[in-house]
Amino acid sequence: MKHLYIIGNGFDLFTGLHTSYSDFKHWLQHKYIFVYENMKAAYNMDGKWWNDFEVNLGELDIHQYVRNFTPTEKSAEEIIKQIEERNNHLNSIGLLTDLHIESTCASRLRGLLDILQYCFERWVADCQSMITDPQYTYIEEDDSYFINFNYTDTIEWLYKIPDDRVLHIHGRASKHDKLIFGHNKYIHGGMLDGVDVEQTCLELSKYQKNPYEYIFKHNELPDILSNVEFIHVYGLSLSPVDENYLDWIEENTPQDCKWEFSWFSEQDKQRIEKFVLEHWRIKDRYQLIQLQPINKDEINKDPQ
Repeated sequence: MKHLYIIGNGFDLFTGLHTSYSDFKHWLQHKYIFVYENMKAAYNMDGKWWNDFEVNLGELDIHQYVRNFTPTEKSAEEIIKQIEERNNHLNSIGLLTDLHIESTCASRLRGLLDILQYCFERWVADCQSMITDPQYTYIEEDDSYFINFNYTDTIEWLYKIPDDRVLHIHGRASKHDKLIFGHNKYIHGGMLDGVDVEQTCLELSKYQKNPYEYIFKHNELPDILSNVEFIHVYGLSLSPVDENYLDWIEENTPQDCKWEFSWFSEQDKQRIEKFVLEHWRIKDRYQLIQLQPINKDEINKDPQ
């Protein structure tokens, strides 16, 4: 492929979708206030928390969470009675008993993250269904490949790019993929933390990013990238959450390919400049651009 497009949320915002995390916050408050209130209780979040949603979601204070949501301690007699009742019930329906004790805190967090997954799918679907006048920009539709950091179908839906040329790094909501929306901190409970902390850490880790999981699942990706001549980074925030992916892409693309980064704000430009400083090999091979709107019937026309 001659062109590699790396697509971030800024591209969807340019298109006209309301896909900022502050939009998700307001959507939750309007549609599923009980989910919002449970998240607020779990994360002790304020208004600024949503500005860095992906990072903050993975930085749950596990010990504080367990302290807040651990049920009051039961007496030994109550625990024994509960185990006996559970075992009697399992025996009555023909299931083997076991000594596994599930953490109430972990179960609560699992329920919250599962419903958050459902809400994410509904929100993305609403974002796409509510747009009536999308804004287009020029992209190379032929001889191009797309690595999409978004959960939406914007590339496939509006630009008619075949599914086999779009890799959704974090999952695709319309396909009911398990969406990944937390930064992987590889957190684990300590030896003295107990079952509540350990199981809660495990539940949180299931929804966190493994930077290379989707890349390595795509066996043909190194071959696709080996002949890339132009890399177009459109709407990506270049946050710490994205760095591992971009490091891998930079290392696995030709050292003479040209890079271009779209920007919207001065903060975007500063992040791009920081990225280039940290990846000095591309310092003479990049340029900054701003996405330009075009008419739908101009999509296939080269602007040059």
